[in-house]
Order: sequence, then structure tokens, then C-alpha cells
Amino acid sequence: MVRRMGAIVSVFEVRSSTLGNHAFSAFREVMDVYIEICARDLKRGKDFGEGPVQPSPEDMERITAAMQRIFSAPAAPPPEKGQ
Repeated sequence: MVRRMGAIVSVFEVRSSTLGNHAFSAFREVMDVYIEICARDLKRGKDFGEGPVQPSPEDMERITAAMQRIFSAPAAPPPEKGQ
């Protein structure tokens, strides 16, 4: 499944590269981070298909930077538990 997701990302890159829109191309970065997290989880024996992935602080830095490029605003922090 990780390989298939990588193939989708490759197609996205080819199709979006001609747009010249850096904000839209930042979605590729988010997809790359997600696939890297999935690959790490698989190496640890965790099935990423059964629940949400857990990004590392470094992953979150990359995601936040991509969100800043996409929406001109950082990603919103997760809501506190119990809210």
C-alpha cells in the first residue's frame, strides 16, 4: 500500500508541476511526510491503516511549513482532550 501511495504522489507531482503554484505543490510535501510516517510504522509492526498516524516533532515541523505555504497560516494545534 505504501508503494501505491507513492505512485499516487508521483502522479500528483507530474500533474501539479506545470501549474507553477507553489501553494498547491506543497500538498506533495504533506503526502511525503504521511508516507514516511506510514513506512516507519510498518517497520515497527504497526498497521497505519487501522488508525491515525503519529507524527514526530520533525514531521510536524514539515507539515506546519507546508500548511503555511498552502494556506498562509500554520496548521491548527490539536484540541485539548476533553473539549
